[in-house]
Amino acid sequence: MMAAPGTATVWWFDIREVTLGAADLADLDPRETARAAAFMFPADRHRYQVAHVMLRRVLAGRLGAEPGRLAFGRLRCPVCGGPSGKPVLAGPPGGGGRSGMSFSLAHSGDAVAIAVARGPVGIDVERDATGCVCSLASAMHPDDTALAEVLPEPERHAALIRWWVRAEAVLKRAGNGIAHGMDASPVLSAGCSVAALSAPKGYQAALALPGLTGSLAAGSEVGNDGGLCGGRVPDAGGKDQGNALCDPSRSPVR
Repeated sequence: MMAAPGTATVWWFDIREVTLGAADLADLDPRETARAAAFMFPADRHRYQVAHVMLRRVLAGRLGAEPGRLAFGRLRCPVCGGPSGKPVLAGPPGGGGRSGMSFSLAHSGDAVAIAVARGPVGIDVERDATGCVCSLASAMHPDDTALAEVLPEPERHAALIRWWVRAEAVLKRAGNGIAHGMDASPVLSAGCSVAALSAPKGYQAALALPGLTGSLAAGSEVGNDGGLCGGRVPDAGGKDQGNALCDPSRSPVR
């Protein structure tokens, strides 16, 4: 089942509550398996594995496909034309496309967030920073800098993290990499088609979707009219199993 046009469905996962066995990891393709093996620390490897296994399950549940048979590619970067643009489904086995399906994946700390939509969508999540983040101001659009620099601490600190997750979400929706800069347009002001997304305690998150403004509840299907309904957690076969609303940091996944 696909989300209605102009909406996105969001799932949250807590990597501490997800145990992956050999059968789960077998769904990853050789590139994903090699990438996971390259991580030095087990926690980083587990985070990556959970994120990509769950992405496959979410998409497979939407498409009625087997998670391990999904193939991924990338669009061209809209800025430089290089091969590092937005990740996409390459098509079902045997050829063909996945027209209309868009997704975005983000992970930080113990949190993984996945958004699926019929149109361009971007999601980002970041664990709250404990140290100084003032250096981020140099990467901001001048309009965002003007809004943040007049704030006292700790409001300024929070605004800089909020800017980061919103800017990342916008770049993911467009398919631009951060190497091309994060200051192309302001993201802290109204009317920028990006909104704060309710996240687990200790995290900030944002969702970028055309026509979107305001603030959104976690585990929600998000419409341009602001209507919300529950997202669901897929099991190993890509089917819904339990409601992922309420506390997003404790989605019932094993």
